[in-house]
Amino acid sequence: MPGFLKLYSSKAFRYLKNTEFRQSRLFKLLIASVTVIALYLMLPSYKSTETNNEVGAIWSSEDLIAPFTFPVYKDESEYDLEVKEVKNNIAIVFDKVSEKVRIKDSLEKFETELRNILTAAENLEKKKDGYINSENLDSLKSGLGIQFTFPEWESVYKLYINENAGENKINFNEFIEKIMNGIGDLNSKDIIDYDKDKILSKKVSIKTTNDRLQNVVSTEQIYDRAEILSQLNSEIFLFEKDSLLKTAGLKIAEHFIYDNLKYNAELTKLEIDNRIEQIPRTIGIVKENERIISKHDPINRFTKMKLDSYKKIRLERIGVQDMFLQQLGKLFSVVILIIVLSIFLYYIRPGVFEDNQKLILISSLILIEGFFAYLSLKLDINLPVELLIFVPVASILLTIIFDSRLAFYTVTVICFFVAAIRGGDYPVLFISFCGSVLAIFSERDIKNRTQIFRSFFFILIGYIMSILAVTLLRIEDTQKLWTKLMFGGINAVMSPIIAYGFLIFYERVFKITTDLTLLELSDFNHPLLKELSSKAPGTFHHSIIMGNLSEAAAESIHANQILARVGCYYHDVGKLLKPQYFIENQLDQNNKHNDLNPSMSTRIIISHVKDGIELAIKYKLPQKIIDFIPMHHGTTLVSYFYDKAKNSSKDEIADYIYRYPGPKPQTKETGIVMLADAIEASTRAIEDPSPQKLENKIREVIRARFIEGELDECDLTLKDLTKIKESFLKILLGIHHHRIKYPDKNQLELVSDLKN
Repeated sequence: MPGFLKLYSSKAFRYLKNTEFRQSRLFKLLIASVTVIALYLMLPSYKSTETNNEVGAIWSSEDLIAPFTFPVYKDESEYDLEVKEVKNNIAIVFDKVSEKVRIKDSLEKFETELRNILTAAENLEKKKDGYINSENLDSLKSGLGIQFTFPEWESVYKLYINENAGENKINFNEFIEKIMNGIGDLNSKDIIDYDKDKILSKKVSIKTTNDRLQNVVSTEQIYDRAEILSQLNSEIFLFEKDSLLKTAGLKIAEHFIYDNLKYNAELTKLEIDNRIEQIPRTIGIVKENERIISKHDPINRFTKMKLDSYKKIRLERIGVQDMFLQQLGKLFSVVILIIVLSIFLYYIRPGVFEDNQKLILISSLILIEGFFAYLSLKLDINLPVELLIFVPVASILLTIIFDSRLAFYTVTVICFFVAAIRGGDYPVLFISFCGSVLAIFSERDIKNRTQIFRSFFFILIGYIMSILAVTLLRIEDTQKLWTKLMFGGINAVMSPIIAYGFLIFYERVFKITTDLTLLELSDFNHPLLKELSSKAPGTFHHSIIMGNLSEAAAESIHANQILARVGCYYHDVGKLLKPQYFIENQLDQNNKHNDLNPSMSTRIIISHVKDGIELAIKYKLPQKIIDFIPMHHGTTLVSYFYDKAKNSSKDEIADYIYRYPGPKPQTKETGIVMLADAIEASTRAIEDPSPQKLENKIREVIRARFIEGELDECDLTLKDLTKIKESFLKILLGIHHHRIKYPDKNQLELVSDLKN
């Protein structure tokens, strides 16, 4: 990420973490307003609000009777084809120059100047002051108008002084005469200043200055500059023995060849426009009360023209008031869908509804898909680009970031928006919905990022089946079917790839912690967990057992069990810095706290929370995991050292010194971890644990935390606490179950001897 972008995003999303912003009702209204306005602007104009009726489809509505008389317009593609044919067959107009430039006079002047240069060169050579390419002759050469190379000048000079006359069997006078005769012959022909190959009609219209009429002639009767130069090269200058002399002659001839037919772009355009105006735009008429199409009739080519013509004329008759009402209808369509989605989030996913950051994420996905639909409508390509709207991308992301239920509901709304933006395109709605729903099912139980790509098969199946259904319904040709299937396949391939990239973007920018992130953090090869297992093995083992307890408890009350388990793994990472001060890591009987006063011991114990947060930030753990570090203790009392301090001092001891700083658990998962932490530690100390003892201890810890008010700020109910107690007991019974006491070796040998 570029530096400026990283700086901008960090500043922008620092504010997004603010609790006041994330729950602001005013900001919710702003998000909804921006979404509605953006989607409203993407909806098609009033001129294209009706669904297009394709040839081959069945008219499912009632009989359509013409309420007024209207002409039947040609199909646009047919009209465009006729226009193209006119342009290809038009005779391009050229103006004929009244009289050619006086070539003979120009050539005679050129010959005189050329002889002067050659004579001057001969004099220089005789005086031994220079030669044909001396700088003394540059001023004379510049007035000639033709740029010869040094070798060409030498070749012409040799011809002039008769040094190569015998070789070419021609002298200088004959050379000049041949050029003049050749140029004179070619200038008598009609030469155009245009590329003849670009004249598709193979005919041109020649207009003279004094004649209003235009004479149309075939392109075979005229020449362009390329043809003239080709003739000069093959017919006039036959100096095969001296290529330099030939090149010099061509340069002279090319300089004196003039175009006498000048392209007239204005008259040509006028001629084309006149011919196009003569093309009829209509092919018939529909009278008032005439049946346009009957119910269940197939739409053929001519019927489609009548339907399109009726639609066009009817929309042209729409007044200002009708236009306003249609715009109001567009706005209502968007608002209703947004309200429906908001109601779902408010009642079914209140946690998402309350978090504006999550609402922005959902809104961004809706707008991205809407933009794809808008773009597909604007691209003037004769291909099914509407199948590349990539709605499955939204379904994959919403399933991974939130859950399948929210994804299903939101994608359904997105499909309606896509269809609305495309002017009520039902086939696109149906196809996108089928592919997206199957993509949701494929990502429900995703365990790692690479499983995103398995959605390819589900999306492909959804698109193939829905495309086949729509194609069979519309009786479309096979070629069109294969094209759509190919584009559906591209969508199936690209959607997981795009979703993979967008997931990384949303995780980093919105600080979203998905189940995929949690699963990656649950790997014991994570650097922080590896360090914890090596430096504080007791704490690591305690965290693993807590993870099992919390996962089972979260599952029993339908909380996020993965989050609870991973939160346990990292809740005590702060003990890494001073592992020997915590009882589970003390392998011998030497307790470090024996040499410390209670307040100092408490300070060391409590400091593992601050140290843990700093380590978590250093290792870039998500905020959801960092929250477990302070919340799993809440504001509880370090009772052991508090009681020790009270017993050793006659003065009154302030309990706030011996309390954790908090905050209290804010979510069900952090509340579960708080209980699991206390219960795992307390049940470990029970001697000869029985089911009854374990159950009493679990009930005692939960009751104590409840009475202390540590669970007041999370959403755990009494019913939840009962289920948590039962799930804890089930796991702990498995850990502390009674084992059979096997006899020692001597007893086994005695039993064996007695049997014998």
